[in-house]
Amino acid sequence: MTRRFLFLPLAALIAFAAYLGWQRGQPPTDAEIINRYAAAYLEVAPTGAAATDCAATPHPDATIRMVITCMHPFGLTTTYFVGPLGDALPAPQGPST
Repeated sequence: MTRRFLFLPLAALIAFAAYLGWQRGQPPTDAEIINRYAAAYLEVAPTGAAATDCAATPHPDATIRMVITCMHPFGLTTTYFVGPLGDALPAPQGPST
């Protein structure tokens, strides 16, 4: 066995680690984000809430990826503003007068 074959397992491990790092660096998909915030909504919503109460719309501001609105059958509305990487943002303030 030559020396070259001794380094193949190490090279395979490095390639696998690089692949995992690349996958970890990818932003979450829209479906993953919506499911995450729907689960958060279900934790705080009163009884009768369902994940299907939530819907997402894109936001015209580039710093806000989407707005997720969850409407409970009792009329309670919960709104989440999501950043480009899926992080929660505070509600944007309107123009000051």
